[in-house]
Amino acid sequence: MSSCEATYPARTMAQQLAKLAKEEEELQVSSHIAGKTLWVYVPLDDLIKEKDMSWNEPGLEKMSQILSIVHRVILSTDAKLDFAAVVASDIKHFGVQLTTFEYLPDVREAILERFSRGEFFMRSVKDVSVNPKAVGDVTGESMQYYDMAFDHFMGLQVVHRAKSIFAKDKTLSKIFELKTTSLAEKFGVIKIDFEFLKKTYLLTPEEEKINPLDYVKMIAAEIVRNYDYKNFQAFEIKDTFSGQKAVLDAAALKKIKIDLPEFMG
Repeated sequence: MSSCEATYPARTMAQQLAKLAKEEEELQVSSHIAGKTLWVYVPLDDLIKEKDMSWNEPGLEKMSQILSIVHRVILSTDAKLDFAAVVASDIKHFGVQLTTFEYLPDVREAILERFSRGEFFMRSVKDVSVNPKAVGDVTGESMQYYDMAFDHFMGLQVVHRAKSIFAKDKTLSKIFELKTTSLAEKFGVIKIDFEFLKKTYLLTPEEEKINPLDYVKMIAAEIVRNYDYKNFQAFEIKDTFSGQKAVLDAAALKKIKIDLPEFMG
């Protein structure tokens, strides 16, 4: 019977994860479970370069190593979890936080190579925020830990994929800058505002026809199909710069033809 026991039982998983991080990476992380969401707070003094506020490679590498430990633990635990959120926190300069949100069935499917590396990169949501109270916080007391709702994860993934596509696609990145985004969920409606600024007006006739919201619509449709998600009322997406808005329920999303660029992570 002992061979059937989980390597990281639910009752001690958080403590064991922190112990692994200390033993293997010499990092003092803290773990918290809120509902079915595992949170791991990673305090770093080398995440951000002070000179230009760019990412610092050693800090990002530490974040990657902790993610690897988290994956090992969640694949060998009997804890009833749906999501993991790993927060790399700049505790030295500005309180910048890089959070990776992952849906745990996606991690398991990726291990089994059920989809491509590029698709997992898109499903592994990266979110950047600033928490001034994180400066000097080595234990994560400045954090607000919550149980992730699937609607919220869906919205975060739409934003994450949009940022990636508009930054990496040659045509879209030449024409548009995705300046700001905001996300809210209410009564099953996932509301996302985007601010698309035009970077140039020297466009070909074909480029003139490009509407950035059309790409967001395709992204939302693809995500709903990927997860076969039905428990939402609609996506409400808006370009705050142009004022264009679209409300898309499941039936409307199903009709959308998807033609999106693909990128490897």
